[in-house]
Amino acid sequence: MAKILIIDDEVKLRENICELLLFVGYDVLEARDGIEGLEKLVQFRPDLIICDIMMPLLDGYGFMEKQQLSDYSNIPVIFLSAKLDQKDIEKGLALGVKEFFTKPFVFKELKQSIENYLLSYKKSQ
Repeated sequence: MAKILIIDDEVKLRENICELLLFVGYDVLEARDGIEGLEKLVQFRPDLIICDIMMPLLDGYGFMEKQQLSDYSNIPVIFLSAKLDQKDIEKGLALGVKEFFTKPFVFKELKQSIENYLLSYKKSQ
C-alpha cells in the first residue's frame, strides 16, 4: 500500500483529502505545516507528498528547500494552492515540485496524478 503525506494548515481540506485517499486504498499521514511535515517525512517515509504552499511556520517553498537537501529528495511532491501564478509555478519547479493543483480541485484529477507519479517513483526505486 502506497504511503502519502498530506501537509496543509487547512484542517477541513486536509481531513477531506486524507479521508478520500484512505477510501481509495492509500496509507495516509497528515501534517499541519512544513516543520511537522519534515518530521513526518523522516518517520513515515512516504511514497508521495501533497503540500500546500501558504502555511504558517514553514511554507511549502521552505519545506521543499529542506526536503531537497534530505535523503528523501527523490519523493515526488505535488503542490496545492489557493492561488497559483507563473512565478509560483516557476519557483516550485525549480525546487523540484512535480505538479500543481489550484484549490478547489477535482479529486479524480488529483488521484490520477498521484497514480502516475507513484508508478514513476516505484520504477525509479
